[in-house]
Amino acid sequence: MSECPILDENGIVYRTCEADGVLRVLASARRREIVSELEASDENWITVDELARAISATGDETDDDGWAGELHHVHLPMLRDIGLVDYDRHGRTVRYYRCDLVSSVLEAVDSEVPSAR
Repeated sequence: MSECPILDENGIVYRTCEADGVLRVLASARRREIVSELEASDENWITVDELARAISATGDETDDDGWAGELHHVHLPMLRDIGLVDYDRHGRTVRYYRCDLVSSVLEAVDSEVPSAR
């Protein structure tokens, strides 16, 4: 299997992930939207509430509270499991780690489906 480096904010390899895991997680349009929002941020930390507000502002029918619940129970644990985020459930903060494969997948999907966002 192919492994991809996941980098911290200093560009140091934090850990590696399996390409199959990244592709499996990014198969969901919702998770691609979440990761796109994290990728676009200048910071590597965000609160769950800020992330939910940013995503619900993109025009999806889900409100902030609905997104916060989905983030907490579904999406952030999956992203954590493959190593893209650290998620503090009690502090409700998310730390994002960059991965070139993730960026490439998002770019490829966005170029193929212009209305994806």
